[in-house]
Amino acid sequence: VTLASDAASSERRWWASDESLSDYEVVKSFSVRSRIECTAAASSDSAVQLVAFNASSGLCAHFRCRLGLSHCRKCRSLNKAAPRGLWTAGSDCWTTVQHRVSGSVDFYRNWTQYQSEFGEGPDGNYWIGLNALHEITQHGSHKVRFLMKAWNGSEHWAEYSSFSVGPESDNYRLSVSGFSGSAGIGDCFSALNGQQFTTKDADHDTHSGNCAVIYHGAWWFTACHCTHPNGYYRDASVATGDPYAQGVIWRMYFGYYYSLMEFEMLVL
Repeated sequence: VTLASDAASSERRWWASDESLSDYEVVKSFSVRSRIECTAAASSDSAVQLVAFNASSGLCAHFRCRLGLSHCRKCRSLNKAAPRGLWTAGSDCWTTVQHRVSGSVDFYRNWTQYQSEFGEGPDGNYWIGLNALHEITQHGSHKVRFLMKAWNGSEHWAEYSSFSVGPESDNYRLSVSGFSGSAGIGDCFSALNGQQFTTKDADHDTHSGNCAVIYHGAWWFTACHCTHPNGYYRDASVATGDPYAQGVIWRMYFGYYYSLMEFEMLVL
């Protein structure tokens, strides 16, 4: 991306962008004489996160993030055959660290496997690896966001303003605080602050048994979970009902008998 430094839009800086529009929705569109006029008009509206300008038609379009989010630029959505003439209000992007979309990848893995990246890549079923997650979050301030999609197509989110993962020597201990979320979504992650990561062959939870074994996955467990995105993926026909707390779970809204259709964990 390249910096667009327009005197007329000095209130905000706009960067040339090559991302997908899938995470945005149109605020308004209108005719202007130039790109500078298009970005300048967006600078006074903090909700506008992306601008599109068509030089041939003179049409200017302003976009905001879907779901009421303040910043939605995903690293995995860059270079996705985006239309030319896009500018974004920020140069940084959210890194996908976990993603569930189907049952094609087994997430019931051992400690060594969870330390490293596995899966189909960020667009599909994916885990970035605990070592990479520690490297990303060990310096500076970071946020974590969870995006959830239910089987009826509704979309929800939870976000935490402070997030980091410790080193292997401390079993990737979690540090998290500062919850906010979409309507109805409760805080299922703050209670895990200070917990170490558990897999089926490395038990660091507070349960008398091994939560990873009991719930067929791996996570920062207490005894055992309020959320478990790495659990067994349940297709639509078996996404609701028994067994208890098995699946891709976020209890505080969906409960323990509902497994989500899609789940994504991102870090900024």
